[in-house]
Amino acid sequence: MYFLGSILALVGAIWITVNAAKKDGALAAIFCFICGFYTIYYGIKNFAENKIPFILFLAGIAIAVIFNPGMSAMSAATPATSG
Repeated sequence: MYFLGSILALVGAIWITVNAAKKDGALAAIFCFICGFYTIYYGIKNFAENKIPFILFLAGIAIAVIFNPGMSAMSAATPATSG
């Protein structure tokens, strides 16, 4: 599931970056490519044009965070304390 979330976030981010390049030029596309926070800002600012890619991006991030394999390994490696 982590892999699926990562792919969804990547597809959404690339889609938003392409839309930014088409509508606002190269500078907006570069910002979307480099900074994830600008991708979120641009998706909210232009929600009418970026509804599907923005939802894909956010859903992918949520799935990747929830099903992060490192988080489950950390909780499994913590020894149980007996009181």
